[in-house]
Amino acid sequence: MATFAELQDAAIARYDSGDIEGAKRLKKEALATQEYERLETEAISAYDNGDIETAKALKKQAIDTITPFQESRFTDIGRGILAAPVTVAQGISEAAALGLDWSMGTEYSRPVTEAFEEFRTENDLDPRGVAGHVTEEVLAFGLGFIPVAGWLGRASSVARGTARTKSTSRFFKSAEKFGASPKGKKLLDTRAKLIGTTAAATVGFEALVTPDGRATLSDSFDFMPDALKTEDTSEMEGSQFLAGRFRNKMRRGIEGGLFSLGVDVGLPIAIDGVRAAGSLPGINIATAGVAQGTSKVFQLGTDLLGRAPGAKTAKRKFTEWFKPAGVNTHALVEEMLDTKSAGDAGLKEGMDFYKAWEKSSNEFFDTVKIGKFKGPKKRKELRHKLYKFLDTGDESFLDGLPASAKKAAGNMIKVNHEYMDRVIGELEASIRNPTDISTLDKTKAALQEMKANRFQLDADGVPLRGSEGQELANPAAYLRRRFDLYESKNYWSEFDFKKPEYKKALEESKTFVRANMPTDSGAGKDLLEDLFSFGDDMPVFVTDEVTGIGRLSEADVDRYAERMLLKTLNLDIAKGLTTPAQALAQNKRIMSGIDQNFKPGKAVNLADGIFIPRKDAIGKLPAVRVLMGELTEPEQAFTTTISDLARSAASMRFYRGIAADEMAGGFSVDAITALNRLSADEDNLPMIIRNPNDFDPVSLTKALDQNGLSRQLGASNNPAASLDEQFLSRGYTQLEPEYVYDPLTGGQRLEMEAMQPFQNLSSNKMWVSAAAKDALTVPARMGLDELGEVFATAAVLKGEAQRMTIVPSVLSQIRNISGNVLALAGNANFKKDSDFVDTFRLIASNVDSMDDVALRKFSEELGALGVIDTSLVTTALSNMKSAAKEFSLGGKITAGIETFTASTIPFMRQLESLYSDSDSFFKVMAVFAERAKITNALGRAKIDLDNMGFGVLDALTQNFVDQGIAKRGASLMMDKSASNFTLTMAGDTVKDTMPVYTRVGKMIKKLDALPVIGAFTSFASENIRNSANTLSRGVSEMGFVASDELITALGRDKAKILERQIRGIGAQRLTSYLAVSQVLPTAITKASMIATGTTEEEYNAGRVLTPDFYNGSALLVIDNDKRGKITYGNQSNIFPHSFVTDPARAALRQYNKAGSLGKSESEQILSGVWAGVKGYAEPFLQESLMYEALRDSMPQEWLGRGGETQTGARVYETSDPLGTKVSKGATHVFGTFVPGYVRQITEERGGEFQKGRLLRSLTGTMGTRGQDYTNTEELARTISGITPIVINTRTDFGFAGGEYQPLRSAAKGQATKEIKRADATIPQMTRAWSTYLDDLYRVQSGLNYKIEAARAMGTSDQIIRKQLRAANMGTAEIASIMRGEFWPGLASTEMIKDIRIDMRNPDKRRLITDIPFSEFNRLSNERRRIKLSPQMAKEGRIARINDRQAQRQAEMDAAAALSSAPEQTFVEQVTDTATGAIDTITDTASNVANTVTDTASNVAGTVSDAVTTVGDAATSFRDRAQVIAPGVFGDRRNLDIMNRQQAGQ
Repeated sequence: MATFAELQDAAIARYDSGDIEGAKRLKKEALATQEYERLETEAISAYDNGDIETAKALKKQAIDTITPFQESRFTDIGRGILAAPVTVAQGISEAAALGLDWSMGTEYSRPVTEAFEEFRTENDLDPRGVAGHVTEEVLAFGLGFIPVAGWLGRASSVARGTARTKSTSRFFKSAEKFGASPKGKKLLDTRAKLIGTTAAATVGFEALVTPDGRATLSDSFDFMPDALKTEDTSEMEGSQFLAGRFRNKMRRGIEGGLFSLGVDVGLPIAIDGVRAAGSLPGINIATAGVAQGTSKVFQLGTDLLGRAPGAKTAKRKFTEWFKPAGVNTHALVEEMLDTKSAGDAGLKEGMDFYKAWEKSSNEFFDTVKIGKFKGPKKRKELRHKLYKFLDTGDESFLDGLPASAKKAAGNMIKVNHEYMDRVIGELEASIRNPTDISTLDKTKAALQEMKANRFQLDADGVPLRGSEGQELANPAAYLRRRFDLYESKNYWSEFDFKKPEYKKALEESKTFVRANMPTDSGAGKDLLEDLFSFGDDMPVFVTDEVTGIGRLSEADVDRYAERMLLKTLNLDIAKGLTTPAQALAQNKRIMSGIDQNFKPGKAVNLADGIFIPRKDAIGKLPAVRVLMGELTEPEQAFTTTISDLARSAASMRFYRGIAADEMAGGFSVDAITALNRLSADEDNLPMIIRNPNDFDPVSLTKALDQNGLSRQLGASNNPAASLDEQFLSRGYTQLEPEYVYDPLTGGQRLEMEAMQPFQNLSSNKMWVSAAAKDALTVPARMGLDELGEVFATAAVLKGEAQRMTIVPSVLSQIRNISGNVLALAGNANFKKDSDFVDTFRLIASNVDSMDDVALRKFSEELGALGVIDTSLVTTALSNMKSAAKEFSLGGKITAGIETFTASTIPFMRQLESLYSDSDSFFKVMAVFAERAKITNALGRAKIDLDNMGFGVLDALTQNFVDQGIAKRGASLMMDKSASNFTLTMAGDTVKDTMPVYTRVGKMIKKLDALPVIGAFTSFASENIRNSANTLSRGVSEMGFVASDELITALGRDKAKILERQIRGIGAQRLTSYLAVSQVLPTAITKASMIATGTTEEEYNAGRVLTPDFYNGSALLVIDNDKRGKITYGNQSNIFPHSFVTDPARAALRQYNKAGSLGKSESEQILSGVWAGVKGYAEPFLQESLMYEALRDSMPQEWLGRGGETQTGARVYETSDPLGTKVSKGATHVFGTFVPGYVRQITEERGGEFQKGRLLRSLTGTMGTRGQDYTNTEELARTISGITPIVINTRTDFGFAGGEYQPLRSAAKGQATKEIKRADATIPQMTRAWSTYLDDLYRVQSGLNYKIEAARAMGTSDQIIRKQLRAANMGTAEIASIMRGEFWPGLASTEMIKDIRIDMRNPDKRRLITDIPFSEFNRLSNERRRIKLSPQMAKEGRIARINDRQAQRQAEMDAAAALSSAPEQTFVEQVTDTATGAIDTITDTASNVANTVTDTASNVAGTVSDAVTTVGDAATSFRDRAQVIAPGVFGDRRNLDIMNRQQAGQ
């Protein structure tokens, strides 16, 4: 702690430098320190005299005096967080006591206050600073009032008829009941009434929870009304005291109500003002002009780049790598992704229904493992009962289970039937409107198969009907049978004919065949011929003399049963193989080879084999099913069936939808329309062209003649064939039928033969464009070989390290929530009256919501749109695990990790759900908000969504799509309607402007999966994409113009109103984005500087000394003691736009830093550009967490860093024994797998596990650098998501000297090495010494730059000098550098001696034997004491400032001279103004032209400079590349060192 004298000197120094506020603060601290020292002396004296109580009181008083100046503001904020609930409890208790005292004449009120105050004092819950008090007030109000506001909001939603769901909680049910009542509607059916009611509720709530003695704003500000000033009740008694306390509470309540009213009224006015301003013609024209001009610039740049060699290929590759589906066909891609999302939503719903069963049957054992659980045997028995019930529908299997379990099991069958009905509905639709008549029979067969599983059928296969004519449902669920025989790669490697399971299955087969004896009928002969090859071994039917029926002998029955079993097991020996052993060997060879390569296939698929009819015999052979490895776990059987049904229904809907005509919302056109559009060379060419053979030849020829297209086809007599040639020449292709692996044969079979022809565009010979083909097919991928095994395993480990760092971290969870809140705000989607209840119910909906038809339908629609369960983190990790499961080792490791985390790490599953669900929650809120914007805009234009006129929806859709407001009409997964169009449009907007994993580009996903680089590169990719889309969408909305077709459909007045509304939405979006991404971080920084009294100079000086990886971050100031210690907080961890803004800030800071170091303008620009490029590239090329730790631990010979981290910290020392190195290295790597919340207790540092921050704060253990941790500070850090960054030059500036020393030695060492060269000439030696002096000058300039920064922070020269001396720097050298003068090194005695010893080597001849040491020293002395570059830059800045001041003075003098001239008339003023405006425009145009000319000449003029720079740039490329991608380009030892080297280049 600083002494009074030190603080006094610091205050005087601040005053002398002109920082009056800083001087005042230091003076206050000095006086507090003086008082502390006095009280401390008195306390010691009292203790020595035996007066312990007085000593304790004096000690507390002394600590309270100095604490506000010593502790971190975060500590006080944490104290405010803890105090908030106590404040609420105190206020409510005081109110209750006040009412009791008033009614009964008791005196409980004051004792209640005293008891709470004593509790707060004993537990250190009294905030001491402004930050702590503000935190306490805000949280205390929010803790209680947020539920009140939510209750009122829910009631208002019901009163206004906007509630979409019904609540399940009693709290919100009461709100719904009130909102539906006449009184509720009277109070809450409009926004104005809600505002008034909320303000009134605020009055009551604030009055209730405010403790006695809390001041109002009127107590602090004279401009506030005197009526709200509080009274001092400390001396009051009796009724006077009660009345005074009541009045004070009401004053606080009224103040809170007025504030609520002001915010509720003022904020919407401001927002509407922004929206209205954006829709004003003048502003909109200006904005549109800027956007149009910008677009032209980019278009020109694109055109120029497009002419460069290889540009088309590069553009195609960029699209392939960075678009989510690798193509630019936005609408088609959206439909494909919606289809996949619909299937994923089905899987999620299946899992939800199964979890409901687990919970109701007391089997929902979570990872915490708390409570009573049954043994494994009992759990297995329960699962078996469930499977049998689902498979048969027999309720007796559920006997003995609770009613809730029976209901849950029944719901599983119910939802299974619902998904079957969807598939049946799609099949029926395909039959009603077939896209290909040739596949109709197979479609009907598939429908019959599904109905056979869904309904009870009669002997003819017709569904039985009940008394009311309804089809009678099958009581069982439809569960797809799955067997290891088909799904496990290890099945054949473990198969053995000697296994008991095989023998049992064989005996069962014999028994079955005897009970179902084949005869010599036609079917019997066919079966016999199918099982036996023609030859001597063919069984012979023996005719029964009595019946005349041919039957097999006992021996042949056994042979028949064996062959039947072998065929079932895919060990058929009727095709030329002689023994089952040969068939088994063949299967093993097939299974070992099928995974080596995967051929191209469809991007959207039905579940494989879902319509293949079941073999009834298998159902009657349980032993055979066991041998086949039947999967009977009900979870897998049920959830995969639901998923397959959902995916199949969605896929059929997708293919049927895209094959439909464009006019019907599809993507196809007929051949005539296609030829017309191709002839016109339209940019928007058709995606799909239907088969020309749909026309008969005569009709086709006639249609071609009518459209004047016959001449294009030549003289061919076959117009359809000619059309095919035309389409082929324009890049169209016909999709080939897909070949897939057939587990029954081990070979390939046509996908069409899998009973799924109706999902193929190939089946009816449609033509598809190249872009559509790319979208509809997936490329071949590498197989599951050994290399793939290694990569998959490493990817899983990489993902697990990232998972443990992010998911179980409280900080990450909070940042996930705050980031989503800011993403909502950045698109103007964070509304005060948002209905959180509807959103929450949609995310948390489960089987209890099954009967809420509206809720389930809306939830399914949102699921199909892909806005639920799309978290970047959890989805990426899930994909990594899914990919690894295809591999043997990777699958085992994945299973092991899942088992370990589920059984060992508490709360892991809940935290993953929280991370994913909170992400979904905010995306659904965003969908609601985006949809509300559109519907409100349509409503203000008097357009009724439910009753649009003819052609309005089509015109509106086309207009929105053409101008980039919408991507498509209603999703194919929904019915075509205006409501679904707005929902689809809202969903697409959210997916464009918020992070969604399905929109991550292919290449980024591959980077995410690479084990060595990238730590969730999708974070950076999505934030960049979201920002670009937000800006692009805002500009499109602001430039929206109603089309002629829309004006015709709506009428001009309505169309123009809609036009203004859409433009207003755009203005609001852009304003919100700029406010959140730019204004808000800057405002927070400025506010923090004001609160801490930090000047601009101090702030920038402190930033100079922060690690370089914070260069682009938006830092706020937490504390500044004005004596060289500043504590920052990084806002970039919270703001979701930091990946876009941070590199730009880094570029600007590097540009300014280069200027401060005296760089030329071109060098400043190059430094800034490089910093920006590096900032954007770093998230994609930095090492992954696991690989970074692995390289830290590995020896340098193995491409490791030899026990050193990227920032220079040691994992182990070079001198450590091998065992220690291995142990510490393994600990360092293992540390990346420790869950985030566990790291608060124990964390890995230096190859050892040490106490974490939280444990240090609880135990009072200081940090490794002597820093203190407090409970309240850690709480504030956790809640805020901001970790303090402490820059303390009083203790840490020696590091600057420590970094300077090796750089200086390296520069001199390089010169010595050059001089020692045997063939070095004198000029080369002299040049090497000059280079050394140049390098040393740069290094000393960098140190002086930091010294100036430390001084600006208030660090005394005495402390700086002391710190540098501790770093072993010489006194003279320190003094010179601190003066800003160059201190060049001389050829020292040691250096001369070293070189001369080297020269005496008899085996080494030298070209020069007389080394010019005197010349070296002369060069050094010539440059001694020249100004270092920061000083030269400072003098240059001062000169420029003086020039500007002189120029301003001259302008003021000229203005003063003009003021004496006669006053102009109004007409003269207008004339002068107009002339000035014209002159300004002319000058601007002239300046633009001059700038272009100057730029062109400057380009030519700087070519020579650029050529000179190229050599340096090439030399430094490796160093720069190491900074960006150390895993690719090699090692880097220290970020700070690298950046200093860069600064000197």
